[in-house]
Amino acid sequence: MRRVLLLIESNTTGTGRQFARCAADLGVTPVLLTADPGRYAYVAQDGLEHVLVDTSDERTVLDRVRALAENWQIAGVTSSSEYYIATAAACARALGLPGPAPEAVRACRDKREQREILRAAGVAGPAFAVARTVAQVHAAGIPYPVVIKPCQGSGSVGVRLCADREQADAHAARLLQAAGNERGLPVPAEILVEQYLTGSEHSVEVFRGRSVATVDKHLGPPPWFVETGHDTPSRLPADRVRLLVEAAEEAVAALGLDWGAVHVELRLGPDGARIVEVNPRLAGGMIPDLLRRAYGVDLVRAQVRAAVGLPAEPPGPALGSASIRFLMAERPGVVGDTVQATAAALAVAGVAAAEFYCGAGAAVAPAEDFRGRFGHVISASERTDGAAPAAADLGLARLRSAVRDAADDDDGDGVRTGRLSTALNPQAHAIVYGADPAADAAEELRLISEVDRAHLVMLTERGVIAAAHSARLLAQIERLRGTDFAQLRDRPMPRGVYLAYEGLLSELLGDEVGGVLHTGRSRNDLGATTVRLRAREHCVGLLDAVDALAESLLDRAVKYQDVVMPAYTHGQPAVPITFGHYLVGVAASVVRGYTDLVAAGAEIEVNPLGAGAVGGTSVPIDPARTAELLGFTGVAVNSVDAVASRDFALRLLAGISTLGVTVTRVARDLSVWTSEESGLLHLADDLVGSSSMMPQKRNPFLLEYIQGKASASLGYYVGAASAMASAGYTNAIAVGTEAMRQLWPGLREGAAAATLLRLVVDGATPDEQRMNRRAADGFTAATYLAERLVAAGVPFRTAHHEVGRRVLAALDAGAPLDADGASGTDLDPAAVAAASAYGGGPGGGTVVRAVDLLRERMSGPRGLLAARRGRWAEAAAMLDEAARTIVGDGK
Repeated sequence: MRRVLLLIESNTTGTGRQFARCAADLGVTPVLLTADPGRYAYVAQDGLEHVLVDTSDERTVLDRVRALAENWQIAGVTSSSEYYIATAAACARALGLPGPAPEAVRACRDKREQREILRAAGVAGPAFAVARTVAQVHAAGIPYPVVIKPCQGSGSVGVRLCADREQADAHAARLLQAAGNERGLPVPAEILVEQYLTGSEHSVEVFRGRSVATVDKHLGPPPWFVETGHDTPSRLPADRVRLLVEAAEEAVAALGLDWGAVHVELRLGPDGARIVEVNPRLAGGMIPDLLRRAYGVDLVRAQVRAAVGLPAEPPGPALGSASIRFLMAERPGVVGDTVQATAAALAVAGVAAAEFYCGAGAAVAPAEDFRGRFGHVISASERTDGAAPAAADLGLARLRSAVRDAADDDDGDGVRTGRLSTALNPQAHAIVYGADPAADAAEELRLISEVDRAHLVMLTERGVIAAAHSARLLAQIERLRGTDFAQLRDRPMPRGVYLAYEGLLSELLGDEVGGVLHTGRSRNDLGATTVRLRAREHCVGLLDAVDALAESLLDRAVKYQDVVMPAYTHGQPAVPITFGHYLVGVAASVVRGYTDLVAAGAEIEVNPLGAGAVGGTSVPIDPARTAELLGFTGVAVNSVDAVASRDFALRLLAGISTLGVTVTRVARDLSVWTSEESGLLHLADDLVGSSSMMPQKRNPFLLEYIQGKASASLGYYVGAASAMASAGYTNAIAVGTEAMRQLWPGLREGAAAATLLRLVVDGATPDEQRMNRRAADGFTAATYLAERLVAAGVPFRTAHHEVGRRVLAALDAGAPLDADGASGTDLDPAAVAAASAYGGGPGGGTVVRAVDLLRERMSGPRGLLAARRGRWAEAAAMLDEAARTIVGDGK
């Protein structure tokens, strides 16, 4: 009698197929119980045996399983789909087989019951309420924005962030009208209304009650909660990871899920870890694949072994890191050439897998849940320093190059030029052609409101303003933020954004409430504060772009460390080096630039709020508290300096200008080397343009943009310094407004130049034969020959003249250089480069050593930036919690 593992239905993202294959590897026959085998393409592709059964009815499934047990030796019953885990558990128990407790699975799958169990056990989570009517949603009393979700579901289907009552009512009505889910299974007519948890998102993968891995999760834009990627292991500090693990294990124990795999999702803020959701199953989203690559642990295999009664291999510590990024549409689009885009993604160093879930011609649209994803990239690295996430991001950009906007017509998409086969790389397109004219105003309002929230919390805690007034103001500000300040978009702003915003608050709440907002401060210190908050985001974007450029240069340096080429001086072949050696040289300058920029960013860590117009205030404020709530490390020591100084802007612009000189020089080199006459490098189609008139052209025009954008930062520095030099040392429009107008485009252009150069470096392929031939034809071994003659006892100047004479003779004869007098000397460029091991030359493994040294130099400033980011995130969560508390107490 054959041993069989019964699989009740399957998920649709790959794990179900792995369950079947693992069972077969263990000598157990997998058999799928399903109502529709056509739902899973792998069933036909793998010839998987299946049994038709109405899986929507647990009693029917149990009867069929018992009938099958009369003829087969059932080794186990399980499911890779969350919708059927409870049914599988019930069948396993009925046959006396291993599996989770059915009642524990059912309680966990009912989000309402799960929340109640966790709350009773004291496990931290969001405030929540159950609603069975639309009216009950608002009656729940949970401050907006709120999360509204089905009580049963998977993959964030139907989960939405609602900014106000109108959005909440509409989404609640939609969910309550649904009789069944996407599988056609009946769902209860009730929904959950939950507090919106802020902070970073993570998951802990648990097996048999113990944590085996931690994952950093990435989400798409609100109002949906679509997971766009994962990184494992978590890059959080060890003490923060411990908070996640302790909370996850506590939740799993409270729910009685002590068998097999459990996927726990959490948010981490300054008050610790809070449970978003516990799923009584193996993680989806290809997380098991990432764990296999990063930890060497196969949770799919462990789950299958547990289901058939075999011991599971214990997991070990992380061996490296792995990441996944999912392909999703930013706007309605059409998928083009998937083959070329996939090949381009797989060409990225560190990318291990890339695929589309659809073919060319498929229409795609922005996702509301996991079903809107239509491809992915997986990367892996032996390191845990961010190499895997960077590779996944770049690979995803390559996949996205196959997607064009649906609005583009066949002749207007810039693809079908005759010679070029793909559209411009989407990141490059956004830099070169795209800009949102309303972005600056929206950004300013968001930052102003963030400072307002911190200021109101502090004033309330100090007893300066009434808590009831503060609660109303905070609630109204949150409503405006939730709608992205829609009420202000078309509002006249004759005296600027801030006064229009404050005027709207007074209009909505009355002067008695709205008028207290500006207590103890001025537009001067407000502006000095928001400019620093804004600089944070721009600095992070710039530093990430420079970091990615450095990593790209270092990765390619190792890859091309043996590709011989001529080094050039005065535009002429000089000595043989390698392409990797050149890239390391560039990377050294980029790493110095990164270090300088991180140091310059330290100046935006001081809180000027409280300085007032220029002389402080008599109101008993607490600048240290607002500094804490806004993530600053300290407060300004002098009110004049607080509102007068924008020195940080000059230092940042000076840093990016200096780096920009290097970037411009490299772009010039690459422009020469990609020319038809030189032909040392070839750029991918998605990095070049054609001509509207000349069909043969492949124009590396991005290199011209790199030169223009990198050079522009220097102009912005001069503009900012000139504006500041005209003003006295106090609050001044020339400094706070006019000089700052130079900062944002200066940082943006610097980041754009770094990003474009990274794309070009990643997409440049050296012509190895041509490079080697140019090194030989350019007599680049001449200096080495002279040095060998010196080693044989010839004075250098004599050797220099002698080799020059031989070069002339070789040119006249059309022959290679004569090594006579230097016995045993190999003048092949590769041999010469390998021999040049001193003074930082390309030989003797210096490329790899230099790469390791530069990565070590990057680790310090990277750590500083990571610490800043962590502090900013924790402060944001702390501010959210403080504001929520005041709003809640004011009701």
